[in-house]
Amino acid sequence: MTTLDPAAQELLQNALYAYVQAYGGESIKEARAIAGALLAVKEKAGDLIAAGLEIETWVDEIVQDFDLSTVADHLKDEGARSLAAQAKHWRETVEVKAQATLDAYIQQYVPELDTQQLHGLIATILPVIEDAKISRDEAHRLIHHVSTQLDWQVALERVIDPKWALLAEKTMQCVINRDVEASVTDVMNAYVYKFQPTAVEIGEGLVEQAVQAVTNSKLALDLDLDLNAETQKLLIKQVVFKLNLMEASPPPSKIAIEIAQQVNDEVARYRREHELDPTSTLPEIIRTDDTGNRSQLGGEISVGIELQPSSTPAEDLPETPA
Repeated sequence: MTTLDPAAQELLQNALYAYVQAYGGESIKEARAIAGALLAVKEKAGDLIAAGLEIETWVDEIVQDFDLSTVADHLKDEGARSLAAQAKHWRETVEVKAQATLDAYIQQYVPELDTQQLHGLIATILPVIEDAKISRDEAHRLIHHVSTQLDWQVALERVIDPKWALLAEKTMQCVINRDVEASVTDVMNAYVYKFQPTAVEIGEGLVEQAVQAVTNSKLALDLDLDLNAETQKLLIKQVVFKLNLMEASPPPSKIAIEIAQQVNDEVARYRREHELDPTSTLPEIIRTDDTGNRSQLGGEISVGIELQPSSTPAEDLPETPA
């Protein structure tokens, strides 16, 4: 697990104070979301690379000792104010992209959703429209903001730009494959449950191994699975993003644990073949036989994410237009 270097941490903390003073923020939860936006900006600029889910550790480091009562007195230099303004712009841009993609999806595929379905759909849209890692609190803020700003009549009547229609189509591909996503997520849940990897390891590389293992076990899982390269890439992003939204998971199924063992065996084989130190590129995995219902993934499950592989009735899926 890497930590922010002192200079980067100081800049981000000053930018957090600058953001709250300029644009508002009234709770630690809001401060955590702002910290996530600041990290997204730094990642997009190439200044930071968060491995796996360690972005949440960085959020912790930024908000440690944060005191809302001292915002007016805290040092805010030009660099901090500039970063705060960039984070504000990034947030607004993601909100616009998510709202436009949601409107396009509703218009093209499904004219009605309940609140839980809507939150789940927005959670699916976010990793489709944004490459930067979105922290847990910022993701929940975006989901809430976009859902409350939705105007159904406008969504159904607006003229849709082709770029939003394309993103809606990619979102639809994720929805179509949500049973596969649920199976991969269940395997990742079982992997975390059984082998207790660090947050750094729970990234796209490990999820890709889980996708391959699920593909190899598609008959046992009763999945109709035929993923092209683009769809597989979208699936991996979905699983990583939604793993970061979860706090607790039900005990994994027996088959999920068996497939998780396949993933672990493949990781071990890769290490041997490439003569890797387990504590460098891929952190050492600590195996556990504890049957308690625990999770190293933080946050709350509030966006309708399914954890167990299930067969979704065809009538529940949005119809794809001819």
